[in-house]
Amino acid sequence: MLLKKAYEKTGDKETAREFVQEVFLELLERKDRLDIHTSFKAYIFTALRNRVLNYLHRQFIHHKYEIFQETRPPAVVNDVESYLSHKELAHQMSDAIQRLPEKCRQVFLLSRSEKLSNKEIAERSGISVNTVEQHMRKALRLLRNGLQRSSILIGLFFSLFY
Repeated sequence: MLLKKAYEKTGDKETAREFVQEVFLELLERKDRLDIHTSFKAYIFTALRNRVLNYLHRQFIHHKYEIFQETRPPAVVNDVESYLSHKELAHQMSDAIQRLPEKCRQVFLLSRSEKLSNKEIAERSGISVNTVEQHMRKALRLLRNGLQRSSILIGLFFSLFY
């Protein structure tokens, strides 16, 4: 009867056998200290139920962890080459941004660094939203052209800003 209940809940015969065996082993080990306030049958079923619930809880946590592992983005490699590449890209980006015409640079930095919308940039700069959009298009075109020497840089650039 115990084995059947454990199997119904776990779906695994070996696990069910282990739990029943563990319950009886624990009873033998603690026989001198046992203080049962219910029937012996109820005590055994409760002990088995607690083991099964703990097992199901661990299975649930393990399943959630597996899903998390499958869906999380891959870890970033922290090696010297990656660090230097990133640092070089940041330096080239900074240089390219500094070479933009003044208004284009101002609009680009407000958009990307301060995360302002085109409307907010227009209000702050005293220009129309259409003009903000034109400055952004020009800035992106100039940056793209300036960084076109390396296709890797272009890919990294757009992954950083989009």
